[in-house]
Amino acid sequence: MAEQYAIEMLHITKRFAGITANDDITLRLKKGEIHALLGENGAGKSTTIKAILDLIRKDDGTVTFWGRKLSDSKQLKEDIGVVFEQGNFYETLTSTQIGSISAAAYTQWDQKVYEGYLERFQLPKDKALKTLSNGMRTKLGIAVALSHHPKLLILDE
Repeated sequence: MAEQYAIEMLHITKRFAGITANDDITLRLKKGEIHALLGENGAGKSTTIKAILDLIRKDDGTVTFWGRKLSDSKQLKEDIGVVFEQGNFYETLTSTQIGSISAAAYTQWDQKVYEGYLERFQLPKDKALKTLSNGMRTKLGIAVALSHHPKLLILDE
C-alpha cells in the first residue's frame, strides 16, 4: 500500500491574468513533519496555501489530505487548523464573540482550551479585534486554530 501523506500536493499551478503565481509545485508532507514555504513577498506562498485549502481555483494539480480531497469530507476540514496573516474575523468582534462563532462552526470545538489560550496569551475577552495589535491578532488566530484539536496546522506568516 502506498504511503498516505498528511498533505500531498501534486503539480499545483496557479495563474492570475496570464501571470504564473505558482508553477508545477509538488510537496508531500508526512505525519509529524514540519515544512516551511520560504520566499520573498509576492513569491506565491499565500497563494499556495489558498490553493491547498481550495480557497482559490487551481489551474492544474491536485491536493489531498490523508489521501482524501478536502471537498470530500466536512470532518476533514475540522482536522485542519489555519491561521492567515490577514486574519479571518470581522474587526468589530471580540475574542468572546469569536469563540462563540467558532463553537458553532466546529463540532470538535473545546471552549475550555480556547479560554486557556486566551489566558495564556493574555488576550482581552471584551475588546474589538480592531483595537488589538497585529501580534495579539495572530495569537488569537492561533488560539482559534488550536481549540478544535486539529491534526494539521497551517500558518500563513
